[in-house]
Amino acid sequence: MSRSEKLGSALERVGQKPLSRKQFMGGLLGGALLVAVPLAPQKARAAGMTAKGAAVASGAIGAYVLIAADETVTIIGPNSEMGQGTSSALPQILAEELMVDWSKVRMQLADANPAFANPLFGSQATGGSTAVRAYYEGLRKAGAQARELLVAAAMADTTVTGLGGGGRSDYVAASGVVTNTRSKASATYGKLAAAAAKLPVPANPPLLAPSTPRLIGQPLPRLDIPAKVNGSAVFGLDVRLPGMLYAAVKLAPKVGQTVGSVGNASGGAVVVRLKNEAGAVVGVAVTGATTWEAMQAAKGISVSWVDAPFTAATDSAAMKASAQALLTSATPLVAKLAGDPKKAIAAAAKQVAATYSVPYLAHATMEPLNATAQIVAGKSCEIWAPTQNQSGCVALAGALTGLPTSAITLHTTFLGGGLGRKYENDFVSYALQVALAVGGKPVKVMWPREEDFSHDAYRPAALCSFTGGLDATGKPVGITSRTVSQSIYAAKGWLPPGAVDPSAVEGVVLNGGDEQVAYSLGDSQLVEWTLDTTAHVPLGFWRSVGNSYNVFFLESFIDELAVAAGKDPLAFRASLLPSGSRELAVLQALKTASGWGTAARGVGRGVALTRCFGGTIVGQVAEVSGSLTSGIRINRITAVIDCGTVINPDTVAAQVEGAVLQGVAAALWQDMPFTAGTPARKNFNSYRMGKLREAPRIDVTIMPPNGNAPSGVGEPGLPPVAPAIGNAIAALTGTRLRSLPFFPSAVPAV
Repeated sequence: MSRSEKLGSALERVGQKPLSRKQFMGGLLGGALLVAVPLAPQKARAAGMTAKGAAVASGAIGAYVLIAADETVTIIGPNSEMGQGTSSALPQILAEELMVDWSKVRMQLADANPAFANPLFGSQATGGSTAVRAYYEGLRKAGAQARELLVAAAMADTTVTGLGGGGRSDYVAASGVVTNTRSKASATYGKLAAAAAKLPVPANPPLLAPSTPRLIGQPLPRLDIPAKVNGSAVFGLDVRLPGMLYAAVKLAPKVGQTVGSVGNASGGAVVVRLKNEAGAVVGVAVTGATTWEAMQAAKGISVSWVDAPFTAATDSAAMKASAQALLTSATPLVAKLAGDPKKAIAAAAKQVAATYSVPYLAHATMEPLNATAQIVAGKSCEIWAPTQNQSGCVALAGALTGLPTSAITLHTTFLGGGLGRKYENDFVSYALQVALAVGGKPVKVMWPREEDFSHDAYRPAALCSFTGGLDATGKPVGITSRTVSQSIYAAKGWLPPGAVDPSAVEGVVLNGGDEQVAYSLGDSQLVEWTLDTTAHVPLGFWRSVGNSYNVFFLESFIDELAVAAGKDPLAFRASLLPSGSRELAVLQALKTASGWGTAARGVGRGVALTRCFGGTIVGQVAEVSGSLTSGIRINRITAVIDCGTVINPDTVAAQVEGAVLQGVAAALWQDMPFTAGTPARKNFNSYRMGKLREAPRIDVTIMPPNGNAPSGVGEPGLPPVAPAIGNAIAALTGTRLRSLPFFPSAVPAV
């Protein structure tokens, strides 16, 4: 096995740790070139190269390249890999500039370290469809720096006849080989790596012309797929350590409850009272020699629970009634005001009004929450976790253990789904609390599936009312919207008093830049938001966040305006967009790809459009058949995406397809009701997922390169799904469904 293969297979063997950053940067892999470069030029952070490796300024953002003597190139991926493909896309960017064959490239997931911080976040975390757009320029530079170091080593070489000497223009780097074009002498990267590691890193290496990409834009095979297929990939649940204990959690069955009394566990199991961030005891963990033993012990232990003042009121019917009251009686905050839309609507030839609603949603990741930790009191803390939030986990570990950051190691495993849930730190906190209690032994803390569903950080429920006006020609003259919801930002302590939660209105504000569609609605818009403080459901980021429901609200209402105006919905949207805009180009491509206007009898089509996550534009057409009585079938969804520079078109298409499938299930069936504080859905038998036979045909068109930088891909494919389906159902049946899910009674998955 090669050195890089050994590096890439870390954690696959019992008890073996991945190469630590200290070891990696100490040059323990002799004869290798290790490059660390700043990925945030605006912060002017420097990197220096020594014979033993890279010395990076404290807090630097680094991409690390290891070129081994066997010619393999290992690239450290700074992002969590939860299926979105960034552990392959990011190396693809770097390998483009490095001029190395893709077959030689390997990858390793990064441990927690400030050097790997996301430039858009300022911390090491994965979310917001930021990976490629955040690291793109820095990784290109990293690859170019490594390439130029290798060329410089060749120019100074005295061991290969005809290789040294001459100027930079006499040398070419290609396919992992540096060649002197005059003498035709050459040397491989592996042979030059040790010498290159002793040279100073060039500050501003030349980048390849973006018009002639070699790897970028190619459908290269993903680096993580072979391991996931052959079973060698290590997810959080796969971690095994010598002498490891297991523990399972038993958490409060109702929202807001805390622990009263706890019975004794049998068989010498350790029972740990678990505290949340506020210090309240919200559950217990029980240890066992195996996962099964721990789960059975947790089920069997007796716990009494104490209600919070709001527990009984956490009831779906009561919360919806409260939100409806707030919609009309509360004084809302203004997120946007342009013109005088109320006056324009009052004077319009035709007024349109509608109210929409969406439920709480669970993340329902395939891998339930888990983490492994080992704490040696006063000395060290080591964590293995499928986390999206490395920086947050390290800070949490420091707070719980009292250890300095230098004594804390966090290994990021593959994530069996993240979708925002694994940005939260609760599951890592519970593992650390149990590890503290078991005195130096490693312990894996598992969440049974029912606990995972019942203690999610849910997508907010929301209620939204619209009014709009049309002139005598059917042209919009103004639009108002008012939304009532809880606030993710407030739940996290990020929302100043009197401020609007940006995630609560994203996707409904118009004409505001890269995150908003450029619709022109008479240049008159009012967007209002009311914070619902009567609901106490725990919240978190869910795939596409506020866009997941606000795009449903807006695009459904745009469709209702089109119907009221007597105009074709796609043509109506096109009339609202600036000539030459990217949105208009996407709509035109969507019209062609979907065959819009040629639907067969008994088929309804609906269209929706969004712009979000750094300027990505996605348009979708849903094609449905059936009836509201016999059942609706989603036959086909056509999607067109403009995400700027495309790194790997296969990955882009796969992400859109995955978003569509998730969006279909959420639109048709999924919700999380509460009854007197108790979450109703406990497992996949009641939280409805789509089945293979129900999956629509999905056609994805990627817009050709247009010179724009990369923008987000993982999330933008989801927001248009529900409105496109809802608009299609309305076109087919004449009935407008304004609440999600469209078919809440179709819950059992049989």
